[in-house]
This record gives sequence, structure tokens and C-alpha cells, in this order.
Amino acid sequence: MRKGYLIVEMMVVIFIMAMVMVTLDRFFRTFTYDLPRNSRLIQENHTLSNAVSHIRADVALAKTLSRAGGDSNEPNTLFVELPNGTVSYKFSDGRILRSFAGGVTDTAAGDMMWSVPHGRIGWRVWSKDNKGYAVEVSTCIEDKNFGHIRKKMANNNLFFAGALRETAE
Repeated sequence: MRKGYLIVEMMVVIFIMAMVMVTLDRFFRTFTYDLPRNSRLIQENHTLSNAVSHIRADVALAKTLSRAGGDSNEPNTLFVELPNGTVSYKFSDGRILRSFAGGVTDTAAGDMMWSVPHGRIGWRVWSKDNKGYAVEVSTCIEDKNFGHIRKKMANNNLFFAGALRETAE
């Protein structure tokens, strides 16, 4: 009877353990890197969706829509003229700011801010005779992975001004 292992048997065991570790590396990487990253992306997309739902509600009650034109300080600002004031949406530095200029001070119509550091939002006002009648809102999350920026969870929405104004009055 022998009391030890042959060198060949030890080399086979080490080779099999190395293959198992390579296989489990992807499994552990998924749990330590991919799941937290995807959770963050989903949370930011939820925040963007919340901001878009406020834009949709304001546009549905809007009289007219306009986008800041020519002003280099306000390159990405959307103005929504409501019956009781004007709401502006501004996207800069990973934040969406909703400002209300009017006589109403309740929280539903007040200022709000959404923080989306990796999110991107843009809008294009559709107009006819210099009067905005719809706004196209585009959103996405920019994910940097291994030096490459990929756009994930991209959405486009089209909202028409005044779609609910007659029913609200």
C-alpha cells in the first residue's frame, strides 16, 4: 500500500481545480460586479421614467410648448405654458430640474429635481406656425463598461400639448 499520491495524480487534480475556478470566476463576477451595476442602471431608469411622467402630465395640460432658442446658457430647457403659469424643465450636470413660475405653491406644481448621473434626456418641440403642439422626449442610460460607452434602456415618447386640458377645465 502507498501512503501518498503520484505526481501525475496531483497534476490532474490541480488542472481540474483550475478549470473549476475559471468556470466559477464568471459566476462570482456576475454577483460582485454585474448585478450591482444593473441594479444601479434600473434605478436610474426608474428615476428618468418618473421625470418623464411629470413632463407628460404637464404637457397634457399645456397651452403651448417651446424650447430655449439661441441662448447658449440654456441649451436644453423645455418651457411648458400651463393655464396657471409656466413650467420649465432643464437638464444639466446629470440632473433634471423642474421649475414652476406661477401663483401656485403646492408641491404638485412646485420645483422638483431628479438626479440621474448616467442618464440622458433630450426633447424636441414639434411646432406649426411657431406654436409648439407636441414634444418628443428621448431618454437613455449611458453605461461605461470596459472603456466603451453603451446606451441602454433607450426610450422615445411623443406627448401632445393640451390632450387633457379640455377635461380638466
